[in-house]
Amino acid sequence: MLMLVLVLGLNLVISFLNARNVGRVWAESKAVGGWIRLLAWCGAIQSAAGFTFVYAVVVGYIAVSTGYLPPAMLGVMMNLIYIMIIVPLIGSGIFITIQSWIAFARDKSLSNLGVAGWNTFAQAYNTYNAIQSFGPALDSVQQGLGGLFSDDGDSDNSTARVILLVAIVLLAGVLTTSVIVRRYEASLPVSEEIRRGTRDLEYR
Repeated sequence: MLMLVLVLGLNLVISFLNARNVGRVWAESKAVGGWIRLLAWCGAIQSAAGFTFVYAVVVGYIAVSTGYLPPAMLGVMMNLIYIMIIVPLIGSGIFITIQSWIAFARDKSLSNLGVAGWNTFAQAYNTYNAIQSFGPALDSVQQGLGGLFSDDGDSDNSTARVILLVAIVLLAGVLTTSVIVRRYEASLPVSEEIRRGTRDLEYR
């Protein structure tokens, strides 16, 4: 349990920092476009995915503990969330990892090396995990959502509840990121936005 709390806390911190740094470059990225605009969107995707994961764990366990969702469907819910966020997570992580090594090549500081090293580790871990887990996760979701096409009323209700909870946590993740981005939008001087905002993006 302690490990789970630590993982959730780390995800919240990184997701917040990503959303904050995206906010700092958001206005400038719209004006400049190109690579920085891509990085801004990648950071927003990373942030939204991180918040979504945390919300999914919390909401899932609450739903099971209150009897709203059968325990057997918790895995289906988490696997469905995983399938929906892993591809954009890995795709956006590739560009952020590239940017972190570009930043280190330009400024060989210890902090830049740490960010680049973390991003590389996270990219490799998530890619490996996706290769190993995507197939079983998809099978679990297909079996779990089969209740939509069955005559079992209880199964149908559980499936509908899973879909509803997934939609809620996804929306919550996106909205949380959006609120933080707008809160910190253009909060740095223009000369600092590009240099610091893109440098500090971290792959969750």
